[in-house]
Amino acid sequence: MVPLMQLALTFLKIGTFGFGGPFSLLAIMEKEMVERRKWLSAEDFTQSVGIGTLTPGPIFFAATIYIGHRLRGIPGALVCGVCTLLPSFILVLAIAALYVELQSSPLVMAIVHGISVGVIGLFVSVVIKTGRSTMKDLWSIAMVTVTFILLAFFKVDPLVLIVSAAVFGGLLLQPKTKVQESEK
Repeated sequence: MVPLMQLALTFLKIGTFGFGGPFSLLAIMEKEMVERRKWLSAEDFTQSVGIGTLTPGPIFFAATIYIGHRLRGIPGALVCGVCTLLPSFILVLAIAALYVELQSSPLVMAIVHGISVGVIGLFVSVVIKTGRSTMKDLWSIAMVTVTFILLAFFKVDPLVLIVSAAVFGGLLLQPKTKVQESEK
């Protein structure tokens, strides 16, 4: 069982260094949870991201709560949630106080741009790793492709795509149970 203090320190680290939005946080969480600490399998992490997309609010935060709950129950969910948000909360308060002056600084704008560009690389990494553990059959690949096309070219509402993916996933991607396999 993962000690709560270890969860707290890990998620404080994620919250502190997770610049760039939800995708950079997901990349950092995946590296910490799956690769470095081996607290979750790649499939478990992908499931946490999937759960995160089903709930309102930031995907990474819902995934954080789910991971904390999976590892240590309600106390783990609370510790992970608070420790992920606390660094950002403190930093935003500090930046808000200096915003007017920082906004006009070319150096600050260059730093923000550099972080934004780096986040794209993190995002691509998360997509590739998640895709490898998720897209294991033709239906999955087809769903990813159709979802991408509908969002990128036809501007379909992401919520509609998520709900549709859940429905089609339930209909087409159900894992075969032992009873179903023995009937063959």
